[in-house]
Amino acid sequence: MLSDQTLARVRDLKFKQLLVFERVATLGSMHKAAEAVHMTQPNVVKIIRQLEDLLEVTLFERHSKGVRLTVFAEHLLIRIRPMLGDARALSEELLALRSSDGGQVAVGTLISASAWLLPESVALMKRRHPKVGLLIQEATNDILFPMLQVGELDVIVGRLPENPGEGVEVHAIYDDELMIVARANHPLSRRPACSPEDLLDYPWIVPSDASPVRKQVDQFFRGRDLPIPANQIISLSMLTNLGILARSDTLAMLPGVSARPLIQVGVLFEVPIHVRVPFGTIGYSLRADREPVPAAATFIGILKEVGARARDSGGGFRPESFPRMGP
Repeated sequence: MLSDQTLARVRDLKFKQLLVFERVATLGSMHKAAEAVHMTQPNVVKIIRQLEDLLEVTLFERHSKGVRLTVFAEHLLIRIRPMLGDARALSEELLALRSSDGGQVAVGTLISASAWLLPESVALMKRRHPKVGLLIQEATNDILFPMLQVGELDVIVGRLPENPGEGVEVHAIYDDELMIVARANHPLSRRPACSPEDLLDYPWIVPSDASPVRKQVDQFFRGRDLPIPANQIISLSMLTNLGILARSDTLAMLPGVSARPLIQVGVLFEVPIHVRVPFGTIGYSLRADREPVPAAATFIGILKEVGARARDSGGGFRPESFPRMGP
């Protein structure tokens, strides 16, 4: 049971104080937080001190690169993030009521969706609903799903995880596979067929250990009693990866829906080893305990529409959607 004095302090908390605190805690810097909330750094420091005085605890410890959270700050952050997420959702709903076609959608994306499904969906969304804002963040599951659970994201688009976590519901759109690809004029493109052993002679782009694609790459080689390629570039950036592939003899495993359009326009080619690696189900994930804000619900409908093209056409894409890249 909380004392009357403690309850009084909690009632005195102001939303602005909590918002500033969350930005400092997330960004690890008073200066970065000040920029994020459009305030001066002295004002941010003042608000944090007011909050510390009110709660009678120390929230941050300063160090050379910013601030470090105390145990009190860590606990407070866990409790207020869902509340701030609900406040953001309420703001979006009220904006949608004031405007017939407005609002913002916060989207988390994985590499499996960032090359085709998400860009196609975003382009279609902006053509139909130009006033809706889209905030997109690409990361791995371990970063995105906690953001979804506390309301910082409306939806996550990409490969559906086996264990999404409590309070998350997943919706399948289509199944995908991995393809081994390289630039169109790669030395292997002159061979009618390749063996898995041939792939060890070249550098590989691989994702980090947190990515499901990394597990599939490792399993591909280990399942054939081959070593994992030692010459590696670890990258989760689709744009960077395509640039590296276009400029070198590097190989990579890409989701088929992402790779096929680039093969069709001559940017990449599929290495001819006649092996397809199962990847998983591509879809979207939502919070189970909250209806999507109106703009997010509209975007989800477009995701389904675009995804149906990949599912129903077997990879029939418009080549003009992908500009040709130079060698």
